[in-house]
Amino acid sequence: MAQVCREVTEWIEEEVVKPVEEWVKRTEEKCKKRPWWHPLRWFCWLVTTLVKVVIWVVVTVGKWVTRTVCEVISTIIDAVVAISVGLYNIIIGIFTWDWARVWDGLVGVGTGIVGFVLGIARVILLGDTIDFIRDDVNTARLRSYVGDLLEKKYKGKQLEAIKDALGVDHGVFGFRIAAKALRTYVKSDYKSNLTNPPDLILWYEDPSLRINLKELAGFEYSEFWRRFRPEVVSESGSFSEEDLDEYISSRGAKGKVFSVFCMDKGTLQTKLDTASEKGRELGLMFKWKVKDVQVTMPDHVRHNGFDTDVATQSLIDFLVDIAGRRRKSQDPDGAQKDLCNVPAAGVFWYTDKLNGLSVHLYDSQCLDGSIFEGGDTSGVSFKDRIPDFIWKYVPIHEIGHYFGLCHADGLDRIMFNAKDNLWWKSWSLLPEYLYLSGSPGFTFDEAKKAWDYIVEHFSASCLVARAE
Repeated sequence: MAQVCREVTEWIEEEVVKPVEEWVKRTEEKCKKRPWWHPLRWFCWLVTTLVKVVIWVVVTVGKWVTRTVCEVISTIIDAVVAISVGLYNIIIGIFTWDWARVWDGLVGVGTGIVGFVLGIARVILLGDTIDFIRDDVNTARLRSYVGDLLEKKYKGKQLEAIKDALGVDHGVFGFRIAAKALRTYVKSDYKSNLTNPPDLILWYEDPSLRINLKELAGFEYSEFWRRFRPEVVSESGSFSEEDLDEYISSRGAKGKVFSVFCMDKGTLQTKLDTASEKGRELGLMFKWKVKDVQVTMPDHVRHNGFDTDVATQSLIDFLVDIAGRRRKSQDPDGAQKDLCNVPAAGVFWYTDKLNGLSVHLYDSQCLDGSIFEGGDTSGVSFKDRIPDFIWKYVPIHEIGHYFGLCHADGLDRIMFNAKDNLWWKSWSLLPEYLYLSGSPGFTFDEAKKAWDYIVEHFSASCLVARAE
């Protein structure tokens, strides 16, 4: 619902307000050609000023009303869905003795109730209105900041083309950038050597690889709090744990042919919608395309994550193999061109307790002045983990790194990392969650840092292109 409302307001800004603003600009330029004392120049100034004021008031009030109504409707719908699904999971879990599902249902019901109460309270107590004003002001400030950056680097028609594409002067401001979500999966009948059993069986039988097929398919879990939601698809329809037992006991010679995806489509879409929503705070407008990609190596099922350097190198190799990314060390121009399409790969596991991993192409500067070193290519990976209200932010966190952002203190920050940062070290933590947005976000300073990185390293052809 929130996405639909945003699309409506952005359509109005782009298709209605933008032409009016362009007319005002053309009219002002014509009027300035007359002497300062000419009555028509003053009349023209009066008309254009009045039009700008009316447009600003109508658009601002319209966006506020639309956002408020959408917030209320979305809060109600989200609560109803969360509670209904939660109750369903509780009932099914009790009858099937699946206590993990019962717990997930209780969490769903609880988050639905709490989300409803806080969401409505924010609207009634004007917290949502204050958040709207803050977002509107920050967007205007960021638009001006980006305009200044561009004017320092580009001139003439190239500058105007980039400004128009980004909506710096008129229309909806944002970098319309292509993004590709890869949902990795494995196939039960894949054989790298036709004389051997299927590779899945070989991986399962090799204890050093730690690939438990029952956990891979979602029938077991090694850690209750780190469960994920794979999707098993069989050519024969339904697929049960007994079917998997037959596959394992026969070493792949019998049973149904099946594929296991790292997460189901709905789970992936939730993460992408969250990334799209929060990306707006950085001035990023992702145009997602989803693609299912088969992986055929055990390292692409359980990704290395123990050592930072090794993990990053492993991710680079994965992105080159699976996403077709180019290496800066071999093809610097190609690697830069790749920046214009953000790859975000959903994976099954890491070798440690990572939830996501990223690599950015060039060095960037953190807010504290330290240097965040770049890598040999660019892209991100992430795994599924429950509950959604916490872990749906992992992809946009990793994408923040893609645009040069560093970790930050405070649970109210998307760039927070529990391993390196303090969750409580932020004065805005409680106000943000209880009164304002109700979720973590990016700061204005982080948005400026992201655009410092974009303007410096993304090509002009990338900036001027509007991904659809």
